[in-house]
Amino acid sequence: MNPREAYLDLADDARDYGDPDRAIDTAGRRRAARWSAVAVAVTVIALFTWLRPQPEAAPVLGEPPQAGVRAHSLFSGCRTGCPTVLRLTDGRDIDIRVGSDTVNPPGNYTISPDGRWLGIPEDDGGYRLNDLLSGPNLEIPAELGGVYAPWVWAADSSRIILAHHRDGDVSHYLDVDLRTLETSRPDVAADTEIVGLTGGGDLILQPPQKVARELTLTVAGRPVVFRAQKGPFADEDHGLWIQSRGDQLYLHEYGEKHVIQMVAPNGRADAYLSLPEGRYAVGPAADGYVVVEPGNRVQRLYEIGRQERLIGEYPPEAAVVIPGLARH
Repeated sequence: MNPREAYLDLADDARDYGDPDRAIDTAGRRRAARWSAVAVAVTVIALFTWLRPQPEAAPVLGEPPQAGVRAHSLFSGCRTGCPTVLRLTDGRDIDIRVGSDTVNPPGNYTISPDGRWLGIPEDDGGYRLNDLLSGPNLEIPAELGGVYAPWVWAADSSRIILAHHRDGDVSHYLDVDLRTLETSRPDVAADTEIVGLTGGGDLILQPPQKVARELTLTVAGRPVVFRAQKGPFADEDHGLWIQSRGDQLYLHEYGEKHVIQMVAPNGRADAYLSLPEGRYAVGPAADGYVVVEPGNRVQRLYEIGRQERLIGEYPPEAAVVIPGLARH
């Protein structure tokens, strides 16, 4: 198996599960918990590092401090025993959790698009949203039968949708307004998944359907059809992969080359982004799209689009969270 195939297999397996101990070990149902695109940052090298002796567990750290600056990214360097590290925009790295299973922060941890809010899963299944600049933090209490995980961000960082799920099956969603710290439960039909928020704050929903080259989403209560051009949206080897940032949807197509169709909520294809050889999808950013370039000594994240720029360098097996990244 070549590195590209290994990346894609890891991404597909991990995208379906939010529980850390299942994220890579289990390839299962492909409906609700489609893991965020940063799963591809778990490199082939990680398969070998898991076999090495790990450091002794240290106690979990307390609540991360109000850093006074925004978050740049977040990562964990290995599967167990490594700290989960918050990188700030001033260049500091802060260990925010040590000693627990740290596999795949993507899908469990999140950073708001503006870098102000840090989302952290609690050990009991609840969720915490820390304001890194000022103001109160928000604790979402645990509920029986599952855990909370970040699902969708509003592009302006004013809201986040959390999902309460177990082994990939969502029981309900929680809409958190970070301006007021109030929560509500969106009324979503059974087997229908929230996959985005429009710039105006309306839900983008994925009704149950068989997807190959045509996908129907419900945008602000109205069905919209999206059609693939370069390859199928999903096939036997790849699950459906939808990302969003405000009024821009990113639909992954799997043809001879993997491309990302950038689509407006009305179904109009605005542009196609072809992933450069040797680089793999992470997620949308404010001014482009972030990809990861793996390496034996270091992996690098780049933002591509109108121009290319280096986002940062990380340990070769690290799983990295960028601002705005959630499961969809």
